[in-house]
Amino acid sequence: MSKHNIVKASFALLDDNGDLITGANGLSTDGLYVADHQGEGFSQINVSAIEAAGTAGWGNGQIKRTSYGKSMPTLALTALDLDWKINQMIKGFTQNANTGAWVRQLPKPHVAMIAESQSLDGDISIYECFNNVEFVEEASNNSTDTNSEADYSTALSGTVLTPLKSDIFLAANGTQQPYMVAKSTDTGFDLAKLYADTFGGYVLNSTTTTTTTTTPSNG
Repeated sequence: MSKHNIVKASFALLDDNGDLITGANGLSTDGLYVADHQGEGFSQINVSAIEAAGTAGWGNGQIKRTSYGKSMPTLALTALDLDWKINQMIKGFTQNANTGAWVRQLPKPHVAMIAESQSLDGDISIYECFNNVEFVEEASNNSTDTNSEADYSTALSGTVLTPLKSDIFLAANGTQQPYMVAKSTDTGFDLAKLYADTFGGYVLNSTTTTTTTTTPSNG
């Protein structure tokens, strides 16, 4: 179905077992970070290579079957602004003890993400889910201010990997995939279970609030 608008993007860090990381080593006290604070949000969240066209198999002058390669989604995110510390953490940068500066460290962290958008009438939520993403910020662009302010929007690229647990993101036949999409009005839709699967056991309830580990700041 057609959709519009970015409602919000939510992130979490997972350990190598696919379990949610909370507290000081996570993105917030409860592990979840919703990028929706003052001046903060995403202007673009684009998902590519969810599927590719199949390759026809010919026999007796006819197409007898089609073969399909693996799903290999990639993400392209553009932020109006994203909290400085959160941005560094989801890229896998760590803080240098001597200077306090942030430095790239490998391997990359396992980042889980849900992007929420809306149906055209705004009454239906659509959720695109990723359990294991590696993010990079490929460039840092700087321009001088003139009589107009020259802003740089954070641009992140993500490679979507296989989910960390074997019993999530499963098709009806039991095949695991890296991408999952849900519509809030579907029969059987369960937002709490969606969050639990995507975010490594995160518990969603009506009183849940997300407290950041850092005060969101511009820049």
